[in-house]
Amino acid sequence: MRLVERILKGERAAIAKAITLVESSRKKDKEESKELISKLILHPGHSVRIGFSGSPGVGKSTFIESFGSYLVDKGYRLGILAIDPSSQLTGGSILGDKTRMSEISKNENTFIRSTPSRGSLGGVSFGTREAAIILDSAGYDFIFIETVG
Repeated sequence: MRLVERILKGERAAIAKAITLVESSRKKDKEESKELISKLILHPGHSVRIGFSGSPGVGKSTFIESFGSYLVDKGYRLGILAIDPSSQLTGGSILGDKTRMSEISKNENTFIRSTPSRGSLGGVSFGTREAAIILDSAGYDFIFIETVG
């Protein structure tokens, strides 16, 4: 699978494609994503995973941008998985974390992915674990998972 090789090289487009695949609800994509993760899990990285949870407006994104900037300035690669709550009424989500983390999002050693929770309980969305595996296999040193608590 060529996608695996591209992820292992840290190609951003391949990482984005893989995360889209694991988040998909299509049956074909679910089968492909299982195969992808089963191959990537054989290539574990050394990433440190840190979760950030709290009420809206308490400063999670501000802290992540500040701490994340410190880490990338030290030469580390940072992956950020930001899970935004979905509206129970419309199912929509704002997905505004890239906007709130404007400076760090410009850094080539940072990968930010905003994902709607899609009604998933527990603050993380379906596919968050798999997305973290993808970032780990791609060589990211730190993976931040941000969610409303």
